[in-house]
Amino acid sequence: MERLTLYLIALLFLASCSSEFLEERPNSNIIVPSNEEDFQRLLDNFNEVGQASVLPHLAADEYFIPTRSDWTSSRTAVERSSYIWDADVYGGEVNIEDWNGPYRSIFYANSIIEKIQKAIGTPDGGTLMADAYGQALFHRAKANFDLLKNFSVPYDATTQKTDLGIPLRTDPSIDYLQQRATVEECYQAIFHDLDEALRYLIHQVPVPQRNRATRLAVYAQLSRIYLYRGDYGNAELFSDSVLNRYDRLIDYNTISGESNTPFSLVNEELIMYGSTNRYNNTDQLNQNSTVFLDTNLLALYDSNDLRLQVYFKKYAEGRYIMKRGYNGSGLAPFNGLAVDEVMLTKMECLVRRGELAAASDLFNKLLGKRFRTGTYAQVTFTEADRALGAVLTERRKELVWRALRWDDIKRLNKQGAGIILTRMLGGTEYTLEPNSKRYVFNIPQDEINRSGITQNER
Repeated sequence: MERLTLYLIALLFLASCSSEFLEERPNSNIIVPSNEEDFQRLLDNFNEVGQASVLPHLAADEYFIPTRSDWTSSRTAVERSSYIWDADVYGGEVNIEDWNGPYRSIFYANSIIEKIQKAIGTPDGGTLMADAYGQALFHRAKANFDLLKNFSVPYDATTQKTDLGIPLRTDPSIDYLQQRATVEECYQAIFHDLDEALRYLIHQVPVPQRNRATRLAVYAQLSRIYLYRGDYGNAELFSDSVLNRYDRLIDYNTISGESNTPFSLVNEELIMYGSTNRYNNTDQLNQNSTVFLDTNLLALYDSNDLRLQVYFKKYAEGRYIMKRGYNGSGLAPFNGLAVDEVMLTKMECLVRRGELAAASDLFNKLLGKRFRTGTYAQVTFTEADRALGAVLTERRKELVWRALRWDDIKRLNKQGAGIILTRMLGGTEYTLEPNSKRYVFNIPQDEINRSGITQNER
């Protein structure tokens, strides 16, 4: 317990120094966290709590590296290996933040949960302490899902009882080993934490501090999880739980197409701030002349689609880089929760159950806010296959650089989409076939050496 207290004191100090979301506070002596304000300051430190892995973005098809020499110049082996889907995505490197970061979030969430339980037992609903408790549960669930979707096979209801998931850690101790749970057990833990979070979180809709979990964020997270699992009924149910309470969209005609930072940290579409860890090749405003937006992706945008100017910056002819997204001044990809993603999930679910008129209405509502005033021609879906194709294309165009494309490819290929990824480097073509084992990232070798858990086949 003494070691836990020291870790929490250290994080409390960092939280008092680094959070962009907190108002400036006067200097004070560092104390052992014991009340709701202390726990909130720990939760507000996004350097330690809440970051997701960026491996899915590194491996997906939203960018390209022009030459082999550009690829060779990538700063880390992870960036090089993931680009060509090598068997060892880390190239022998250790201390991988894509694994360590989510588990650090889990450690701090477990620490907060334990200290609250030991101090007062189960917190009373409607209090700030209960809200902090609910936020910790949310972060644990979010981190476990991030790890599960990256380091385990895509969800399959017929094999979930035997498929290996991830080590589930519910104890803040740092000196015990935990073997991998099954996929079924992992999802049970994730859903339990999110259900419990709904009991304790006190805010229904986004608060000014958009890094703080609310009940709306839980619904949006559940919508994302169920879509990934291919459970469209529940994905739609939780999309409705969001959109019936909060469905604000930004009219991109009001956004500067010239600004490198078009969005603020508190924009009205934002449900909850979220970011990934960073590599040079994933940075927004990456101006090192080696990483550019995929040309096939860019070709999907209409000339009157304002996302061309709002999302992207022209670097040279045919070469575009990504501007800063919803994470405002940050450079790492945005991976938080926002109304546009939930709306696209709802559209897809509507199409899949044959509600084409309702899907058309929602499609037009979103796209009407994305095109230059007076240029958008409304659509009416009449064929399910064409409607689904249109919605999935808009999903790709709208949710660019959010580390979501990889998850979409996996779930769609699981259903037979047959999406093949290719890279060209110096005349050599690299190919990733649908449902390849290389859609599951290997666990870092230093973790295997330390804990002895089973490695993924890749």
